[in-house]
Amino acid sequence: MLTKDLIRYKIFHDTITPEFIDPDDPTLLAVAEQLLGVFEESQGKTREELLQESKGIIESAPCAAIIVRGLEKLLLDRTQFDTEPDEQLLQFRASLFERTSQLLQKETFSSSDEYQQRVGLEFQKSPEALAAELYSDLPAYQPVIEFKPLSAKRLLHRYNCALVQGLLFHCEKLMLKISDAKTESLRQLFKYLRFRQLLATIQKDREGHFWISVDGPLNLFYQTKKYGINLANFFVAVLHQPKWELKAEIQLKNQKHYHLSLSESCGILPDSPHFWSYIPQEIQLFQTLFHRQAEAWQIAPAHRFVPLEGEFYCFPDYTLMHANGIDISMELFHPWHASHLTVRLQQLEGRKSPLLILGVSRVLLKNQLVAQSLEASDYFSRYGFVFRQIPTMVKVLPVLDRILAWETLPEDGARENALPASASEI
Repeated sequence: MLTKDLIRYKIFHDTITPEFIDPDDPTLLAVAEQLLGVFEESQGKTREELLQESKGIIESAPCAAIIVRGLEKLLLDRTQFDTEPDEQLLQFRASLFERTSQLLQKETFSSSDEYQQRVGLEFQKSPEALAAELYSDLPAYQPVIEFKPLSAKRLLHRYNCALVQGLLFHCEKLMLKISDAKTESLRQLFKYLRFRQLLATIQKDREGHFWISVDGPLNLFYQTKKYGINLANFFVAVLHQPKWELKAEIQLKNQKHYHLSLSESCGILPDSPHFWSYIPQEIQLFQTLFHRQAEAWQIAPAHRFVPLEGEFYCFPDYTLMHANGIDISMELFHPWHASHLTVRLQQLEGRKSPLLILGVSRVLLKNQLVAQSLEASDYFSRYGFVFRQIPTMVKVLPVLDRILAWETLPEDGARENALPASASEI
């Protein structure tokens, strides 16, 4: 993502517009090809050497330097450097510091040159060689391990995408309209929304359009930077939809509010023509634990909407399926989901049959309103649980047992009188 000083935009009254570049501009394509050539040949070079080569292109480019610096930043984001600590270097540094400390205590030096020569003699290396080795793990000297290539044209599209992402990082609220989407593409979009742990309200109108209202990082009070990055990354998933409209409220450093409006007509293409399936590591870990400890159940990322009252929809995190045919969805609420959790509890109020399993981050219990809402919710006491980093099977299995007990009751008055035992305490 582009840093603040690299985001180019125009303001007219209360409207903010990114200054997109033309992905077909021959001059920009030529500059992009030059930069790509440097990065594609960078393996084994240090960060400093790589930046020195790209600096020459920036200074000689026949276009605005800020654009080329932005392209360089995006290529650096696609470059993996060796940042692993070198144990031998750490030991060498410790021994050098210890020995130089002893020398300074025992001897007197008339100049820094004399001191450096004495240290070099001690380690049988020149002062220059010692300095180079001593600081060889600084970022400037980290070698390139890998670079993820892309075409020059895709890089220019990536630049335009990054301009939007940079603005969304300062977003208060985002409204997205999705039209004419294929089922699989739409499912991938909502999976991405859930995996990025974004706050969203989903509605479907009579024409079949989906309206997605997403809270921005400026509307939150917890881990706003991480949430802002998640929202910015979500925009890439939007680009895979055939027809979309986006409206956002942007607040810049001057505290003024501006409107951002975009649609598929802006012509931005995603980095890749493929919609990559993104599954965070913590979700994969939970799925692995679930498979091991709930033998009669299967778990998979959610693939369908759960209808709620008032034409609202929920796209949960997981679908859980039992061997006897019972299936239930699980929705997780993370530290910034306080407002959406209280709304969900209201939507499920008075319901005895299980519709959703609710998993709630323990951090949310610090919010007094949330804690009180959970305490008062009969639904949560039966079909909810609290987790720390990821859900644990100790908390999930009792909920699954209560669901099985409910679903196996006869469909008569027995269900109305059945109140499964309370969930583990909050």
